[in-house]
Amino acid sequence: MVTLQIEGQSLELPENIAVNDDAVRRAIAPLFPQIASARFERVTDKEGRTVLKVTKEAGVKGLTPETLVNTLKRCPRHINPALVLSRKLQQTTADHIEDILTLERQLESAILTGEHELQVTNAIFTRLLHAPAVPSTTTPIGF
Repeated sequence: MVTLQIEGQSLELPENIAVNDDAVRRAIAPLFPQIASARFERVTDKEGRTVLKVTKEAGVKGLTPETLVNTLKRCPRHINPALVLSRKLQQTTADHIEDILTLERQLESAILTGEHELQVTNAIFTRLLHAPAVPSTTTPIGF
């Protein structure tokens, strides 16, 4: 048996679980999520038993840049309808004024939708910018 010392507690672990640090992390994580970023130190006590001392260390909080980029890549693609219509209008020449007139309804709708999306985006940005830090009510897996 290996004695695991964590947060002032001693737990006995079978040798097959305490075979390496990763195996200990997997076995203990449901009980002590903070073990995910902990440092391990193996020592032998006076009786020759192995003691595994666990020291908590601060982990990374929030999203890493890679996680953020991957999350954004998985988001559904969307182009503001005002931009789509703007491109269509740029491709229409002055010789085809009737095409421009038929796009008038689309233009009004695209402008309204685009302005709404801009307002929503700005509101989200402002709320995120001024949001206070709030402790989580649940512990993320791996912490």
